[in-house]
Parts: sequence; structure tokens; C-alpha cells
Amino acid sequence: MHTLHRQHQREVLWMIGPAVLTLIVFSLYPLIYSIALSATDSQLARPFREFIAFKNYTNAARDALFGNSLVLTFVYAFGVTAIETVIGFGLALLLNRESGPTRFARTLGLLPFITPPVAIAAIWRLIYDPSSGMLNHYLVRAGILEQNVAFLGVPGLAMASVMLVDIWQWTPFVFLLSLAVLAGLPHEPYEAAAVDGANGWQQFIHLTLPLCLPGVLVIAILRLIGAMKVFDLVFMLTFGGPGSSTQVASFYIYKTAFQQFKTGYASAMTIIVIVILSVLVALLTALYRRAQAKYGP
Repeated sequence: MHTLHRQHQREVLWMIGPAVLTLIVFSLYPLIYSIALSATDSQLARPFREFIAFKNYTNAARDALFGNSLVLTFVYAFGVTAIETVIGFGLALLLNRESGPTRFARTLGLLPFITPPVAIAAIWRLIYDPSSGMLNHYLVRAGILEQNVAFLGVPGLAMASVMLVDIWQWTPFVFLLSLAVLAGLPHEPYEAAAVDGANGWQQFIHLTLPLCLPGVLVIAILRLIGAMKVFDLVFMLTFGGPGSSTQVASFYIYKTAFQQFKTGYASAMTIIVIVILSVLVALLTALYRRAQAKYGP
């Protein structure tokens, strides 16, 4: 019996070993390395140059550009997450049926978020082009604009323009996951509500929304985490400009590490962002658990 137990333990270790090793190599080790680097005055070519304890963290707390980049990150992340969740869930409600158009929409919905971000950015740069872009052409032709506008070159429009690309890319992802949430709803409450005389709107308000809330919260949390880490669209579309109007935290950290070569300071800012994101996810997870306990099966 003891031999069988030890054999079972070895089998379990063999099964989970690769996953644990991958986690250590690609997640835990880089995190520990970054924490160690953040306590030093490291340069890109001279890592661990001088131990300075928490000086990088105090400098980050006083850095107005870093603080502004955090604000922009929150505006971007919460903005695109809210819009994508509302639109994606709304589309799922409209197309929550098995038919030819629904199957076509599901297939079409796969295209934006499986397209490489570089290709997406290149396409949208052409759309936004102030001289020959499709968006300016139709807006001027419709009389909405009097003349062409450099959407990516105006501080008030650049962030909204980048957010629009994110919404275009990731709303189909929310739509598909929302369809899965709707497909998993139980039929019995709806049958009981119909017997009691509830109309479609009452069923939607009192059944569909509460039952879907836990699943939609999970989708929103996933999108929020992804949006908080945005880098590729900003890099390709605006490079943080004009000025610093689209300089989100990830891009500011990139510039600090690879343009100013301050890897120790960049590591400290990275740890701060990780802590903020961890606290945010913990709060949202607690909200999800409350919704699950109240409305879940």
C-alpha cells in the first residue's frame, strides 16, 4: 500500500513538474530578478551597479511623468473595458440564437483578436492618416468635419483614437465569451417565470442580468488585466505622443529602461505597477465572489 502511494506521488510530480518548472523559469525568476534590480542603481550595460535600497521607489513616487502615466493607464484600461463589455454583451444578447448569421458573426468575431497587433496598428494608421485616410475622407464628405484631422497627432484625440482600435480588436472577444455565458444559463427559472406571467423585459432584468453577472465580471476582469498592460498599440500608433498624452505606464517604463538605460528605476516602476494591478485584481475578485454567492448557481 505504501509503495502504491509513493508511486502515485511520483506520477503526480511527473505530471505537475513541467508546469511548476515553467512557472519558475518564466514567472517567478523574472519577478525575483526585477525586485533585486529595483534595489540597485542599475544601468542597461551595468546591472546591479550599486545598492540603493528603496531610493528608486521614492523617486517613482515623486515622478510626475510616472504618476501621469498611471492615470492614463487607468483611464485607458477602465474606459476600453467598460465599452467592450457593454457592446460585447449587448451583441451577444442580440445574436444569442443558433442561425446562419450568428454562426457567421462568431467566425467573423475571431478575426480581430487573432490578427497580429502590428498588422492591426498598420491598418489603423492608414485609416487615421490625415491626408489620405478613409476616416477623414468619409467624415469630411458627410459634413461632420470641415477639414482633415490628424487623429493621432492631436493631444485630445490621440488617446481616444488608440482606445477605439483596442475596442475594435477586443470587443469580439467579449462577445464570444458572453455568448458562452448566455449558453450556460439554466432554463428552469425562465420556464417558471413564464408560468408566473413575466414578460421578456422582466425576465431580462430579474433573471438574465443577475445570472450573467458573475460570468460577465470574469470577462471584464480578464479584459481589464490585458488593457492595463497595453503597449503594442501605443508603440505602433503614437509612440506615447503627442507629447506624453498617450504615454501609459508600460510605455514609460520601456522608455526609461531602453532609451534612458535606467533598468533599476524601470524595475522599481514595474514592481509598483504589479502591486497596483494585484490589489485591483484582488478587489475585483472579491466583487466577483460576492456576485457568485448572490446570483450564481
